[in-house]
Amino acid sequence: MKSKWKWILISVLALLAIAFLIVPAKKELVVRVRLPLERVMLEFEDTTHLVKWYAPYQSKAYAIEVEKPNPFTFIFLHQKDGKTNPLFFVVSPDTTDSKVTKIIFRYEASRLPIPGDDLSESAAQSLQRLEEWMGTTEYVYGHNIVMTTVTDSSFLFQTRVVASDQESAEAKKIFDELIAYAEKRNAHYNGVRIYYTQSPKKGQTAIYASIGVDTYTPTGPDENIQYKMMPYGKKLLVMDYEGPFAQTREMYRILEDYKRDNSLVSMAIPFQKFLSPGYGFADTQVVKTRISYPVF
Repeated sequence: MKSKWKWILISVLALLAIAFLIVPAKKELVVRVRLPLERVMLEFEDTTHLVKWYAPYQSKAYAIEVEKPNPFTFIFLHQKDGKTNPLFFVVSPDTTDSKVTKIIFRYEASRLPIPGDDLSESAAQSLQRLEEWMGTTEYVYGHNIVMTTVTDSSFLFQTRVVASDQESAEAKKIFDELIAYAEKRNAHYNGVRIYYTQSPKKGQTAIYASIGVDTYTPTGPDENIQYKMMPYGKKLLVMDYEGPFAQTREMYRILEDYKRDNSLVSMAIPFQKFLSPGYGFADTQVVKTRISYPVF
């Protein structure tokens, strides 16, 4: 009799073990990204972003559609061989930190080491990769952006509003005037060239140009050229760029995006330091330049 109950108990335990192994385990993956919600949403809403990080999309083994039943939930519908496999992602603000966006992926995974195409595990690995990548400025903004401090502090400065189609020629004139003034005043021009433009109205460009000097050079209030100092040691966002000069204007927008995403406040106007020799560059000319933004 005891032997009979023993075998019954063993059978029940075996059945429970089999059931445990057969029933998929419920898992949850939570990642946190220090970026605004709307920026993280792009990784799920825009296929040009999605294809970069989501491995099942890259493999082309599935036809994938993305549905958004509510503001925070994304359903990835994977279609293959007449079957549809949905995976659910929740993207929402992190209630513990207003500067963080949280992504939750809940899925089921086999408890057995079954070889083959494990869609859920691939999606989970993709999400972990996205968390890592979104911690880098290269992935999010396309450029390496660093926080440094102001080192060049003394400048001779001049601004002038010119016709936009004359910007290159007028910029050269302004820098020539600044360098000549520095020589006249024994200001010791050190080769640093700073440049920025704005468009006060259509067809016009306001040029802001400076050269670095090593000697204090007082200027009168009515002079076209002014001696100015930058706040030495204060925070400075920096991004290096090499390419057509006209595209440097787009680089400022990238720094603006970074500044907004990281809740930074402007301390002064942005500018670029020419790393290539010369000045008065044409729009198509390839230059090396360092785009900077003083911030708090």
